[in-house]
Amino acid sequence: MLAYDWPIDTEKLPVMRIVTPRNVVMSGIYGMSFAYYSLKERMPVILTKVIDYLSREGAKVKSAHGASDQDVVELIQYINKLKNDLITNKKYDPLTVDSPEARRWNQWIQDAENQHYFTNVWVFTECYVYRRLREGCELSKGLKNFDPFEDQKRRSFKGALEPMCVVADRLVSILPPSDKDKRRTDFATLLKICLWANKCDLSLSMGEQVSLNNPDSGQTQALSFVDPFQMIVDFKDKVLVDDSNKICDQIVAKAEAVAKAIAGEPVGEKVESPPPEVKEGEVEVEPKIPCPAKMTIPSAVMFDIVCDNAGYELFSDLCLAHFLISQGIVQKVRFHVKKIPWFVSDVTPADFKYTIDSCKNANYKKELPPEPKPEATEGETTESPPPRVLNADSLKELGEVWSKYVEEGTFIVLCDDFWTSPHVYRDMRRIAPGLYRDLQFAVAALFKGDLNYRKLLGERNCTPTLGFEAALQGFLPTPIVAVRTVKADLICGLPKGKFEQLSKVDEKWMEKGDYGVIQFCGKSEPLKVSDRPSRARWRVTHFLLLSIAVNKRPF
Repeated sequence: MLAYDWPIDTEKLPVMRIVTPRNVVMSGIYGMSFAYYSLKERMPVILTKVIDYLSREGAKVKSAHGASDQDVVELIQYINKLKNDLITNKKYDPLTVDSPEARRWNQWIQDAENQHYFTNVWVFTECYVYRRLREGCELSKGLKNFDPFEDQKRRSFKGALEPMCVVADRLVSILPPSDKDKRRTDFATLLKICLWANKCDLSLSMGEQVSLNNPDSGQTQALSFVDPFQMIVDFKDKVLVDDSNKICDQIVAKAEAVAKAIAGEPVGEKVESPPPEVKEGEVEVEPKIPCPAKMTIPSAVMFDIVCDNAGYELFSDLCLAHFLISQGIVQKVRFHVKKIPWFVSDVTPADFKYTIDSCKNANYKKELPPEPKPEATEGETTESPPPRVLNADSLKELGEVWSKYVEEGTFIVLCDDFWTSPHVYRDMRRIAPGLYRDLQFAVAALFKGDLNYRKLLGERNCTPTLGFEAALQGFLPTPIVAVRTVKADLICGLPKGKFEQLSKVDEKWMEKGDYGVIQFCGKSEPLKVSDRPSRARWRVTHFLLLSIAVNKRPF
C-alpha cells in the first residue's frame, strides 16, 4: 500500500479510503491514490497560479496581446469557476466554442460513463481541465493566443543552460559516424540523458522550477555543477528497466531494412521520386504523388518522438534526433507536439521554435570548479589544474544546425488533436486512424514522459510485473520506446519482487520522479494498404512553423 499524507474528504466527495485496485483504471474516487491527490491538491494549485499570474502581471499580458482589462477579468472569472467546479466534483460543462474539435470533445463528454471530475477516469478529467483552460482563452477577444504557462517554460529553459552547455559540448564530439560498439554506447547514453531530463516536469512541481542537482551528491550550492553525464552514473541503480542496448540494435536493424526496401521498390511507389527528364518542346508535368494510404513502404527512414516537456527535456530530444541523423541511422525525425498549452510544460510549436532560436542565440559562461588535484608521490610536486570554463559555443552551433534541419525538412514538427484528447493510446486506431497510420511509417516511436506512459498503459493500474507488450493492450503501430521518470502510481515490466522492495524503502517512490524506465516493444502491426484516405499532415505543420516565425500563433 502506498503511503499518503493528504486529507481524504469522504463527506463532500464520492471517495473511498483505499488505493487504486489492481487492473482498474485510475480515478479520483480512490482517496489513497495519486489520482485523488492530483485532482484535490495539485490541479487547483496550478489553476490558482494562473489566476495569480493574471492578477499580478495583468499589464504585461495586456500589452503583449493587445487585451483589455475586461479580457483579463473575464478570464480570471472563468478559471475561478473551473477550479470551483473541480474541487466540488461538479458535472462536466460542455465546451461552448464552435469548432469541430470542440464538438468532438462534447461528444466524448456525453459518451463518458461518469461525467464528474472525481468519478471519471483520471486522465479524462486532467485533459478536460486543460482543454477548458484553453477554452477560457479562446472565448476572450484579446487573449485568444495567450499561453498561461509561457513564462514558466521560458524561465525553465534559461535555468537549464548549464546542463545544456555540458551536453552540447559532449554531443558535438560524438556526432561523427562511429563503429557499431561506440554507436550503441552513445545511443544508450543519449537515451539516459533523455530519461533524466524528464525530471523537469512543471506539472508535477505545480509550476515551480525543477533543479537537476543531485541532492545526494554532498556538494554545496556554491560549488555544485550540474553534469547530466555524472547523473547517469549516480542514478544507475534507479533505472528500473533498461532496454537501451536492445533499442539501439533493433532500431538500427529496422532502419537498415527500411532503407533497403526504399532503394529497391519500383519507381513510382515512392513519394519523393525524382522528376522525369523533360525533352525540348515538351510541357513539364508535375510527378504524380501517390496517396500515402496506398503506400506500404515509407518515403524515407524516419524516427518519431512524441514529446513531453519543453525546455531542457526538448533539448535532450533534439540531441538524440541529431545523433540519429548524423550517424546515418535515419533520414528524418518527426516530433509530435501539442497544438495548445498542455499540462503546464508540454511542448507546443511555439516552444519548439523558441528552444531552437534560444540555442542559436545562447549566451552563457561559467568558470567551473577545478578537477581534483592528483596526489603527489613522495618527492614530487603537482601543479594545480587550470580552471575549466563552460560556455555556449557548442550549444549555438547545434542551434544553427537544428534550424537548418527544420528548414530542410530533416526535422518535422507535427501536432494532432489526438494528443490533446482524453483518449488512451489503445483507442488511437479507432479515434485517429490517420495518426495511427502516420506512426506506422516510422522505424520506431519514442514516447516521452508520464502522461504518455499512462496513456500507453491505458491508465490502468496493471500488475507491476506485467510485460510491456501486454500492457500496451494491442497498441502496436510501430516499435514503441517508452522513456519516463516515475511520477504516477502505475508501472509495468518490473522484475518480480522489485515493486515490493522499493515500497519498503520509500512508500511514495512512484510520486517523486526519482526512478525511471527505458522500455521497448519491438513488435508492430504490418503496414498495409489502407481503405481510408490519408491526410496531408506534414505540409500543415510547416505552415504552423512559418506562421510562428511571423508572430501568428497557431493556437
